[in-house]
Amino acid sequence: MATAALRFPPFLSSRAVPTTTAATCTRKTASATLRVAAQPESAPVSAPASTSEERPEFSPPAGFAPPVPKRFAVKDGQLASVAGAALALPFRLGTGLFVLGYSVSLVSADKIPSDQYSLEFLGLKVKETSKIDQCRRPEKPIEMYEFEGCPFCRKVREMVSVLDLDVLFYPCPQKGPTFRPKVLEMGGKKQFPYMVDPNTGVAMYESDAIIKYLADTYGDGTVPIMLSLGLFTTITAGLAMIWRVWKGSSYTVSKLPPQPIEIWAYEGSPFCKLAREALVELELPHLLHSCARGSPKRQEIFKKHGIFQAPYIEDPNTGVKMFESAEIIEYLRATYSLYPQYQNL
Repeated sequence: MATAALRFPPFLSSRAVPTTTAATCTRKTASATLRVAAQPESAPVSAPASTSEERPEFSPPAGFAPPVPKRFAVKDGQLASVAGAALALPFRLGTGLFVLGYSVSLVSADKIPSDQYSLEFLGLKVKETSKIDQCRRPEKPIEMYEFEGCPFCRKVREMVSVLDLDVLFYPCPQKGPTFRPKVLEMGGKKQFPYMVDPNTGVAMYESDAIIKYLADTYGDGTVPIMLSLGLFTTITAGLAMIWRVWKGSSYTVSKLPPQPIEIWAYEGSPFCKLAREALVELELPHLLHSCARGSPKRQEIFKKHGIFQAPYIEDPNTGVKMFESAEIIEYLRATYSLYPQYQNL
């Protein structure tokens, strides 16, 4: 899906942000230089401080070069973060790791062409199939307003991975000046997740209702067992984030790019979670191409690069294309944060 065809909603062309007497900082957007400050949830929304047509310049950090992808490699200093993010796997029993109707079998190596993505095991190749090709696909990306540290939001992201959907995420971290106020304007309350489906005109709150809607509209109507257990689902979704509970929840002052970043990722991967935490904290809109096991989108990346690995990003604002979660986080902070020197994993 070409990012160039995407356009942010009209409210981003003249973004409204909170004002306060507290210390403020300048955040540049594609259409205006705005005054941004941390603000209580109940604060009123005021007009931008400036309506100039100044456009920020985005470019990779000096001396930047995309890293060589290394499968299952953990960068020095990242082990604790990966381990904390991986806690979701036992708590959620791998929900979000596999697409709808996933099945697997071992076949002889000559049964799968060398230019087709597959894992190899003991001289055999792993053949993966699913029911995704039998499901309706949305013509336009579904829009989701949410943040990483919310168990209700996690439930919906798991369903997005199961259904192999492309979703345009508008991050709503605490104190985020852009999209939290817009959710209040659109739906009448600051509650997350909030979904807008431009393909059907449906907009709704409530994670369980969103999950059921997605299953009925873009799946076969079934909801995975770990997403249908009510309070138990919510509790385990919260426990899945217990060691990363503050990550992906609070806003880091940043520059808003004119186009969303594209990311190939899926909810069951701890490496993908770390990259998404950075995207959410920086309040960077991103087009997620779900690619859990069994997704045909894995072949897209394999065809481009001769390897599949997630997360993988393409940034149309700078032209950068890269693998490796730790380096992706460093790149995002160096490019979009106003204070990258004060951040760490």
